[in-house]
Amino acid sequence: MKDQKALLFRCIKNDVPAMVFSGNDILFLPLLKKYYEDAKQAGCTQEFLDDIQLRIEEFGKHIEMSPDTIKLPD
Repeated sequence: MKDQKALLFRCIKNDVPAMVFSGNDILFLPLLKKYYEDAKQAGCTQEFLDDIQLRIEEFGKHIEMSPDTIKLPD
């Protein structure tokens, strides 16, 4: 699994646009699932797709364990 924090810092250091989503954002999981489908259709590597799938599972578990913390972003 790629180090998301290191990726973000590399983007900041190199002045590359980046966006961070919170696991408490109710809109993030559907967005991530759509991104997976788009990445698969575009021909991304299986390693990349597997990493996204792990994130989907991770956020799905978070939602199940903490449903009262999931909300619309503000």
